[in-house]
Amino acid sequence: MIERFFCALFGHKYVVQMVFSSTSRKLGCSRCSREWGMHDPTRSLVAWDKELEDMHKLLGQWPLKEKGE
Repeated sequence: MIERFFCALFGHKYVVQMVFSSTSRKLGCSRCSREWGMHDPTRSLVAWDKELEDMHKLLGQWPLKEKGE
């Protein structure tokens, strides 16, 4: 809970979690654990949800699962 307060005051600590293409990736905050989808051409950052994840899987941009998963 305190992490969200710090992010609200000082901004998120963004880290790239996954790269889907040269212009699309999944970002997360190492402090509060929130996640976003980022699209460079439109300069968009949207909250990550199941619908966005399903879209990347449908487009074949999701990493293949390791054996045993």
